Amino acid sequence: MALLNAVVLQSKEVKGGRNKVRISVAHNGETRYIVTDIILNSSKEFKNGAVVKRPDATILNVKIRGLLQRYQLALDELDYIEGLTCPELLFQLKNAGNYKHRTLKSIYEEYMENAHIKPGTADKYRNNWRVISHHLGEKLLAEHVNHGTILGLDKYLRNRGLKLTTVRNYLVFFMVLLNYAKRCGYVQYRVNPFFGYKLPGMEVRESWISVEEVRRIRDLKTTKPNIKKCRDLFMLSYYLGGINMTDLLDIDFNLQKNVIHYVRKKTEARSKLNKFVEFSIPDEAKAIIAKYKGPDGRLAVTRYQRKDGMHCFFDTNMKKLAALTDIKGLIYYSARKSFSQHAFDLGISTSVIDYILGHRVDKGSTSLYNYISVTPEMATEAVRKVLDNLK
Repeated sequence: MALLNAVVLQSKEVKGGRNKVRISVAHNGETRYIVTDIILNSSKEFKNGAVVKRPDATILNVKIRGLLQRYQLALDELDYIEGLTCPELLFQLKNAGNYKHRTLKSIYEEYMENAHIKPGTADKYRNNWRVISHHLGEKLLAEHVNHGTILGLDKYLRNRGLKLTTVRNYLVFFMVLLNYAKRCGYVQYRVNPFFGYKLPGMEVRESWISVEEVRRIRDLKTTKPNIKKCRDLFMLSYYLGGINMTDLLDIDFNLQKNVIHYVRKKTEARSKLNKFVEFSIPDEAKAIIAKYKGPDGRLAVTRYQRKDGMHCFFDTNMKKLAALTDIKGLIYYSARKSFSQHAFDLGISTSVIDYILGHRVDKGSTSLYNYISVTPEMATEAVRKVLDNLK
């Protein structure tokens, strides 16, 4: 049996030593809390489940009783609660009777809380929401979103001077929120707000460079330490089959001395084939690894050893490297794009290239993958062929 009570937690003080009234939900040996918008100046203004020593105590107590009654009614309407965990019961109570007239903000917050989203993607979604809510406001109801809302948001984003790919990303995120609201039954549209709207096209990053330009980077002579590191790490990515930086930083080269084996993070949760990448580490890569490998076996190249610091490192130094080598459009990602292009130019099978790059390959894409599989030996031979082409 679940028990509901109004409480104040002294350990959860807000700014200025104030306290929020919470509704505690005790169920199956656990207690969770629903935060209310009632804020007291201190915990002394709350005693035995009621607000005291305030001129508006009567009004606030009526509000608290109303909340308790609302959640109790929702509790009574649930057919079977013993099989629910306390967090699951809390979710049911918070959303009971709240399936209509939902604001976009509440839908966004619920989606972010319940969906399985990777940390990096979650950060992008938060930024997307800040921009969208700045234009639409946080009180707009989902049911009031229409085709004009979409057109207005598109115009607002374009007027900010954003790239078309960025505009597309914002609108795709907005579409995700509306689809989530529809699936949950929070809103129904007689006409889909996105009906007749064409998303901006994806901009293809033509960032690959020629074999001669890769040689130019490899052979660059410089006395500047950061440029050397940038050059070496760019070439290391190329030598290791265009490996992404986020995967490269996580590899323990104390354990993987001769053979690299990793699961690409971007596709690890979705891949059905090509679940891992494996091939022999070429000598060109071993020399760079030995130069920058730390005691823990991972690359130690900057003071900011996490990925955000590495992004800053490359954002700054790739531009300098591009200027020194006179290569236009050079970015760190060019190593990956160039490796795949050069492999393709050499006639290497696309299935082998997919394997080396760690691309997601579903069986539904072609029946051929029901019968064949790429081996690490095939990948090793392909990588060697691409690197020999640099000589």
